[in-house]
Amino acid sequence: MARYALIAEPDPHRAASLLALVTAEGLEGVLARDGAEAQELVRQRSAPLLLLTDLALPRVDGFELLSWLRERQDSEATRVVVVTAFDELRVRAWQLKDTLGIHSLLSRRAPAETMRDTVRTALAGQRSVQAPPAESSSSEEERQRIARVDAMRLVDEGPPEAELQELVSEVAQAFAVPVALLTLVLGDRQWFKAHVGLPHALARDRSTPRDWAFCHHVVMGRESLIVPDARRHPVFRDNPLVREGVIGSYAGAPLVTPHGEVLGTLSLIDTRPLVLGTEDIVALRELARRVAGDLELRSRARQETRDLGRARHESALAQGTALTQVRDAIQALDVATLLVAPGRQPFAGNTALSEMLGMPLESIPSLTFESFRQHVADLTADPSGRSLVLDLASESSQGLHLTLTLERPRQRRVRWVARPFRIPGGIAQLLTLSELGGASPREERERLLRVDALTGLATRRVGEEHLLREIARCRRDGVACGVLLVDLVDLGPLNLRHGFDAGDTALRDVARELESLGPPSGGLAVRWEGGTLLLALPGHDAAATEATRERLHAELPPALRVHSASVVVEGEEDPREMLTRAHAALARAKAEHHARSPRD
Repeated sequence: MARYALIAEPDPHRAASLLALVTAEGLEGVLARDGAEAQELVRQRSAPLLLLTDLALPRVDGFELLSWLRERQDSEATRVVVVTAFDELRVRAWQLKDTLGIHSLLSRRAPAETMRDTVRTALAGQRSVQAPPAESSSSEEERQRIARVDAMRLVDEGPPEAELQELVSEVAQAFAVPVALLTLVLGDRQWFKAHVGLPHALARDRSTPRDWAFCHHVVMGRESLIVPDARRHPVFRDNPLVREGVIGSYAGAPLVTPHGEVLGTLSLIDTRPLVLGTEDIVALRELARRVAGDLELRSRARQETRDLGRARHESALAQGTALTQVRDAIQALDVATLLVAPGRQPFAGNTALSEMLGMPLESIPSLTFESFRQHVADLTADPSGRSLVLDLASESSQGLHLTLTLERPRQRRVRWVARPFRIPGGIAQLLTLSELGGASPREERERLLRVDALTGLATRRVGEEHLLREIARCRRDGVACGVLLVDLVDLGPLNLRHGFDAGDTALRDVARELESLGPPSGGLAVRWEGGTLLLALPGHDAAATEATRERLHAELPPALRVHSASVVVEGEEDPREMLTRAHAALARAKAEHHARSPRD
């Protein structure tokens, strides 16, 4: 049996921690970011001495990986330690421990010392599997979470908000699934705040019982969950929504606010098995984080509006009391804000205003409005011209909007917005200065879905669309279309010796070389999956594609070695069959490399 430890863990930071742990025990650590990659590594190297795996893995889940491993004759001595955040999955794994050959089961929340002792026990051939205690949030923590959702007033009986509906529609289209949901997990049910693609009955009710909800597991585990094939999954195959054919596969990421509160999930559902890679789950998790932040900002804005409304209509409040309440409210805002009392008298600002304008907060009440706007104008390129334009809104208007460019303390475009509101004794104004120039939330979501954050190349989803389009064009024009598939040699050992930053740098360097080889018309370099890159070569026949592959090897520096395979679409061949041939050729190249460089 090969003396190495296989770590099946999608999260790079956790993978690095586990890698350090097994290395300290004298084992070579090999990383797999999903279940399919773990299977491929076992095929190439034989069964490992130790397998550390999560149960929620992309492409092939942990249960299926363990079942497959135990069917191999060379896996009898393999020690298996399961580490997962999901209590229900751990309980089911405990029930199947003998069938799956599990030596130990650990919660993701287990201390590092417990993890180390468990690995040592497993390597000694001893089992420490016992019925796992439930470690989900306590009833009091869950009560506080639900109370927070109620306080934010996120559940309403009106139709879904148009902007959130647009969001889930974009997500469903981007991930090529029929169903996308923005879900809040409540006491006894899950409620769909926005949804697309649901069957009529579910769309009408906008909820299901909580014990049917895959999203319940995401919220309680506070982790992203992917179930590639729910119909074969030992935990989810008996779920009513799975039996009825509504859910065939699932991927969900928690809506975690900037304050660490889990509101619900952003999730994807398909009736067929999901083929999502680690990069897809990372993108989904990032989108969920942004959506949670937006929900919190919306709630805060509604609360502030209600507070200001009460201040306007409660005539019994004195002007000073009202201004003090508003002053306290704007301290929590991230937008630079000035509160102006009736009579155009600056009353108070917040920290964001002080940082943007370099103005001490304590000096604001002593300023006149004219001196304040001159201070702002002095930070622009045209102080004399801007000082007359910058002003407050008229009392009868809806507000004043202006755009200016500040040159100091650094250059930025700023939106000046003044809005009047009534308080006892007159009209006060809120003046905000917000920075412009960044991408809109929709543009940022689109960028995350189409551009790989590490290499800057197109994502696999974009690559598949582009490749199908170019193959169709080449067929119409009667020319060939080639594909070059490239994989960085020994990426795992590179990460082990020098850290993940070194591996990331190597991937970026190979990506730049690959981009430079693409034809000017129709060529596209793609981050295909993990350490694998793809280059589309429309108009290249077999000879030209192979020449491009050889040129890549010749131009890469000696420190960057890659496996590669070149293929060409043959006749009316299905593009997916061509990609299957490319993957098989790449796997052969990697196997030949390992045969030439045997490991201890």
